[in-house]
Amino acid sequence: PPPPRPPSSCSSQGSHTNHRAIMRVVFALLTLAATASAFMTGSSFAGSAIAAERASTSASTITMARNPLKAMKIRTRRLTMNEKDKLRISVFRSNNHIYAQVINDLEGTTLASASSRSLEAGGSNKAAAFEVGKALAEAAKAKGVTNLYFDRESASHKYMYHGRVASLIDGVREGGCEL
Repeated sequence: PPPPRPPSSCSSQGSHTNHRAIMRVVFALLTLAATASAFMTGSSFAGSAIAAERASTSASTITMARNPLKAMKIRTRRLTMNEKDKLRISVFRSNNHIYAQVINDLEGTTLASASSRSLEAGGSNKAAAFEVGKALAEAAKAKGVTNLYFDRESASHKYMYHGRVASLIDGVREGGCEL
């Protein structure tokens, strides 16, 4: 025969009933906490902060590394040149055309612009770039601006003072603006 069991402090039926009661109480507390977190919008509740973080980030978002020091360097150079009453010439060079603008960074406005496309000149050579520079100088002088500087390094591109870009700047000088 099997050995006799030692007497327990509570019967097996009573222990099972107590376990069920405890589980019901725990389930009710968890349900209450979940309901309360749905109604709380403040950031003091930890669940809402996690939900807000999950909502702000998505799995498909890819963030590239940025260089804040480079951006600060460009911003500082632009603002110091603007304080010297010099406005910026921004140049964009594509394979077929060349574009230039005179920009006031303090006000965030473009004062004058010219392009080989608007002049209907072939923009892929130095002669067309020179004509664009002269047209830009005329447009800038019409607005009363003669003191400019060439912004070689933009946020999206960096051009050497060479080729079509140098020809455009020479055209601006020929047109009567100081660089």
